[in-house]
Amino acid sequence: MRKTTPTIKEIRVYRMPLPAKTLYNMSSSAVLTPESTIVALIDSDGVIGYGESCMATPQAQEANNDSIRSSLSILSPSVIGINPMELDLINSTMENSLKGETEAKAAIDIACWDLIGKRLGKSVAELLGGNITDEVITYHVVGITSPENAEKEAERLQVEGISRIQLKAGGRAIENDIEAIKAVSGVLKGGTVLDVDTNRGWTEDEAIQVSNACLEVSMSMEQPCASEEELYRLKPKIFHPLIVDESATDLNTISKMVSASIADGFGLKITRIGGLTPMKAVRDFCIETQTPMSSDDAWGGDIIGAAGVALGSTVPSSLNRGAWLANTYHQVHYDPVNGPRIENGIIKLPKGGPGLGLVIDEEIFGKPDQVHN
Repeated sequence: MRKTTPTIKEIRVYRMPLPAKTLYNMSSSAVLTPESTIVALIDSDGVIGYGESCMATPQAQEANNDSIRSSLSILSPSVIGINPMELDLINSTMENSLKGETEAKAAIDIACWDLIGKRLGKSVAELLGGNITDEVITYHVVGITSPENAEKEAERLQVEGISRIQLKAGGRAIENDIEAIKAVSGVLKGGTVLDVDTNRGWTEDEAIQVSNACLEVSMSMEQPCASEEELYRLKPKIFHPLIVDESATDLNTISKMVSASIADGFGLKITRIGGLTPMKAVRDFCIETQTPMSSDDAWGGDIIGAAGVALGSTVPSSLNRGAWLANTYHQVHYDPVNGPRIENGIIKLPKGGPGLGLVIDEEIFGKPDQVHN
């Protein structure tokens, strides 16, 4: 445990390609060649914390990987010289320097949590209040494909221990979506959960049509429509739980949706919310209101994956919709030993040391794209 008062001395920003090696189709696009952004935050004692932010496709969210790095060129100089353990000051400084751009801010915020853990000799899970478990449930995505292929993939995943399946839909004839839902639901074993996620890909009428056609199917509908206003209108007209993903942007929006009985749960993205600091407040609210939540992100490698697992380990199992890893699709590890991975449907907390539990050789990222000091 280090007892000196640290300051942020240097921030290095890297590009890390994480191209999809297996098919990942969504309603708006296919994931092909995302380029993750890695932040290495170094304090005055030489302790390094790592953060990460990576968008899957330019179509799936407002931010993109180029805009994240552009934002970091403004945010990084603003926090040089600040104590990285003063998270509220770090986050308020970033907000004063640049409005919005939560995905870039999240990379710095996560790096601070990793660094704090290393300085104090504690895991990020401990810093978040203490883990309830060392093993977090995960889910696996079945991309948009034919009903026959979706059925086969669902069967295969269950053999591998996956008990939560997210079926992508939208962006095609609604009849094909209905057929795929029924095909997958027909092969689900007892205890396997089905979430149908359109990534904003249905109209209100289409969502209502699907809910009516699938009355006998036990499933949730995740972000069926694009806007928050559509979700408010849609909720009383469907027969399935409504999970909010892309519209869950901040604690204020999330609390309003719960108060209005619109959201039955949330698909939360750490970088969309702005990092682990604001996500801790969202988690506390979801636990207090008994609202199910996930702890994952759009894409990325071991760093954002470890952050999601750390947060997920602090959520009661009855409320935990899982932590997700993109590693299944790009198959890249920054830490080949401790990097989080799925085994029999669960992800174990990385145990490589304090902080996020990772041991990273920074050379894997190549030459920095930016250096701020």
